[in-house]
Amino acid sequence: MFVRLLSLVAVLLVTLPLSAQASGPVLHHDAVVVASQSSHTVEITDNVTLPAGVTTLNVGEGFTIHAPEAPVTLDEDGYQVVDLAAAGFGPGDVVTFKLEGTFHQPTDEVSFSRENVGGEITATIGEEGIYLSSSAGWLPWHESFMATHRLEVHVGEGFVSVTQGRPEPGPEPEITTWVADNPSDGINLIANRFVVHEEEVRPGVTAMTFILDDDKRLRDTYMERTKAYIAMYEEMIGPYPYAKFATVENWFPTGYGMPSYTLLGGQVLRLPFIPYTSFGHEIAHNWWGNSVFVDISGGNWCEGLTVWCADYHYKELESPEAAREYRRNTLKEYHAYVRDPEQDFALRDFENRHSGATRAVGYGKSMMVFHMLDRMLGREAFLTGLRRVAADFKYEKANWDDFIAAFATAGDLDLDWLGPQWLERTGAPFVILDGTAFAADKVSFHLQQGAPPYRLDLPVTVETAAGSERHLVTFDKMQQKFEIEVKGATRLAVDPDYDVFRRLHPQEVEPTLNQVLAEESPMVVVFKPGEVDAARAFGYAWTDSGYFDLFEDGRLPVDMQPGQYVSALVINPAGDEGKVWQRPEVTVAGKTIIMAGKRYSLDKYDLVYTTANPHGPGVSDLVVHSASPDRLAGLARRLGHYGKYSWLLLPTGQGRVLRGNWQPEGSPLVAKAP
Repeated sequence: MFVRLLSLVAVLLVTLPLSAQASGPVLHHDAVVVASQSSHTVEITDNVTLPAGVTTLNVGEGFTIHAPEAPVTLDEDGYQVVDLAAAGFGPGDVVTFKLEGTFHQPTDEVSFSRENVGGEITATIGEEGIYLSSSAGWLPWHESFMATHRLEVHVGEGFVSVTQGRPEPGPEPEITTWVADNPSDGINLIANRFVVHEEEVRPGVTAMTFILDDDKRLRDTYMERTKAYIAMYEEMIGPYPYAKFATVENWFPTGYGMPSYTLLGGQVLRLPFIPYTSFGHEIAHNWWGNSVFVDISGGNWCEGLTVWCADYHYKELESPEAAREYRRNTLKEYHAYVRDPEQDFALRDFENRHSGATRAVGYGKSMMVFHMLDRMLGREAFLTGLRRVAADFKYEKANWDDFIAAFATAGDLDLDWLGPQWLERTGAPFVILDGTAFAADKVSFHLQQGAPPYRLDLPVTVETAAGSERHLVTFDKMQQKFEIEVKGATRLAVDPDYDVFRRLHPQEVEPTLNQVLAEESPMVVVFKPGEVDAARAFGYAWTDSGYFDLFEDGRLPVDMQPGQYVSALVINPAGDEGKVWQRPEVTVAGKTIIMAGKRYSLDKYDLVYTTANPHGPGVSDLVVHSASPDRLAGLARRLGHYGKYSWLLLPTGQGRVLRGNWQPEGSPLVAKAP
């Protein structure tokens, strides 16, 4: 569980029986769940129907098992393993589990970031809300078997429950039965004082909102966007796979997509841009990851594909320039976070994100693989491949090889080389252009790459007085010479639109916050004695590890060698020592900031910008100007959301964050005629 044209196959799937849509044995839960927010307890009676092959089931460590009578051991992850075979149970048997647990994890300190979306909370029951994640093991489970369910959920007065499946209302609002005839690989349960609203998307599909207050404008926005996204993805991929899609507000920060609903923290839910960006990503997950499930043994493909279908696709709809910038930022993120071989890994080894490097590979590189396949096959054949997987693996697990086979068939191509190159190999190709020669009727050039060489379809743009020409060259050797017949060429650019996943040249990348965020143990440089404690708080808030070196008086050690310098967080640089961190685009005089001819006040804005480390080649530093040291720790916690930018002006009160990027030096993959 995770988080264009309707084909004939997709239409036919609507009428197929479940047995034709989902093969293989599954568990079935027929359970009564009684949760009390006042006592923080949950009691579960679950009649589990066993399929062939299930001899044990796992239960969370926080539960007391009252039934069945069977041997119990603990596995290495702390789950209670119930040995059903030893107790005489076999295929087709219905085993009654009776479980009881008390849970009340504090949620006040739960954080939310690109690498942390509330995952530290597994189960909590209280007046503030009820949340049972699948990882809490509140329903007996087996890692190799998915499950269907019928859950009769009882919660305390004023609460309403929600989970995957379709609702069957009970005699009271606090009692709801949730039925899922289609299997899934994990079940979460949420309950709170929700205001519930529902509207029909189309016959057979309902949009629902579970909001913690009666905010009509918020509700209507999410209803409208739900309908729009489902319509878009039904055209692109195929019929929506569930009877509902629910937008559920959580009282602590989360960003989860589950089968038939999403669980978003209230603060995130109310951000004005979320309904038009991240929310669509969660709906796309109902095809990828939440109905076509991930066979994790071959690597998690679904995050990269969901990014392609959502975040990246929205940029495509905006403009070619916006899509190009998204691809460039994806390569910049890999450049920033995957600097050393030990930070890299193969896509077949990706399971989930927990760092900038895992995001850069598991999301970014994966998205670029799908983008390159799209260009290789053409959009219609690419979508045909996606629709085939969505149809053939609906409610089942799929792996990378299933996608490659579908694309090979759709495009009538031999793609046997793709897996070894892009899925099993770590790293990225580094392309070097040299020996470019411009003649009256042609342009010739050499390309180089490391060993073993990648097979790359490289776009090449040639500019002439009459306009520009686009060409595609196949580069599959360590060194190759190419000639393009063209009259009056004046400029040549290799992969100018960042269509190929590759390691960027340093000259292609301007300093960004991501390059500093990627430093696990930065230096913190402070100039004023009265700001040392605030600078230390900034360092702790900035780093996940809590490790950093603090340097006072704006002085770095004189005995450090260039290779020893790491990214520095420079707080209010001043005096002669601070001049080395100045940039020509920015002037700070007293409390006045001057950027691009405009003046801003440090009373109203905090200024953050990146610049090259004056002592360490290839290292970027972060410079902070703030009139109030008390704001520094809070400022550090905000900056992770702006990693792709070079500079920020953050309002000290209400207002819009101003942001932008410095110009990179220029690409070595560009050559101009003399």
